Amino acid sequence: MKALVIDRHGPHADLQLRDVPSPRLQPGEVRVEVHAAAVNPSDIGSAEGRFGNARLPRILGRDFAGRVVEGPAEWLGAEVWGTGADLGITRDGTHAEQIVLPAAGVARRPAALSVEQAAAVGVPFTMAWSALVDSGRLAARDWVIVSGAAGAVGSAAIEIGAALGAQLIALVRDEAEAQRVDRTKVAAVATSERGDLVAATREATGGKGAELALNGVGGVLYQPLLDALADGGRMVVYSAAAGREVTLDLLELYRRRLQLIGASTGVLDAAAGARMLSALAPLFERGAISPRQPLERYPLSAAARAYARVAGGAPAKIVLVPDARLSR
Repeated sequence: MKALVIDRHGPHADLQLRDVPSPRLQPGEVRVEVHAAAVNPSDIGSAEGRFGNARLPRILGRDFAGRVVEGPAEWLGAEVWGTGADLGITRDGTHAEQIVLPAAGVARRPAALSVEQAAAVGVPFTMAWSALVDSGRLAARDWVIVSGAAGAVGSAAIEIGAALGAQLIALVRDEAEAQRVDRTKVAAVATSERGDLVAATREATGGKGAELALNGVGGVLYQPLLDALADGGRMVVYSAAAGREVTLDLLELYRRRLQLIGASTGVLDAAAGARMLSALAPLFERGAISPRQPLERYPLSAAARAYARVAGGAPAKIVLVPDARLSR
């Protein structure tokens, strides 16, 4: 089969498709014919060697959608999707024509999503769910600030938050990003360029502040988000891309009863990812949430070009499709 295999870590520009033997199936596993697989920023980091627990050689790729072609009878022919931090890191991943993984690592794909949409959902929607629900303990009618609201995880958090009854404030970088926010699902939009997050939050919440803030940017937003929280509010941090270190005022923390919470999907294997996707599936099926980012499709043989688009900050979700499927 064709697969994006690496024997050593290095620049994504050096990635090449190779012929490799199809993996053997073990008891309790399924073989999935990959129909589409997303390229995420974490895949760039994987190729370049930023994960200390990664094994070599390995096939890259974390998110996928496809069809089960071998395995337990109840799974044969099933249209499935999946994601997991083990895929493409500690076991072979999804940027290939096939993937073998435990049956617990796949979930049935919602019919409301195309195969390419389903392939692009994994990382952003599971990260958003983890930050909002698992770590953020979202309650209906909570006021929630979503940073990076024009990005993949941020836009997913807007979708999920609105579906679960949250009142949302979108924080984006500038006016160009503000135009990409779905205004039907948010009460206010603030920009870092204007520096109006606290004022916009106080106005929207009647002076109270937000119960929850999602920090998917890093240290540069730590203080503005903290200042925009209501007393007793909580901030969930899931990225340090724009600054790893902050100054924590312990007096402010305990007097205002604030909570700082870290969230990461890097500890979730494919089985945990499948459980989370199964929780999201009914929301997709009834149209309560949908993937908002545009898609760009690349043949698997052009993986290096697709990786370059992700590394360059493409606003679209990048999806690889096996060449044989593109020719059908």
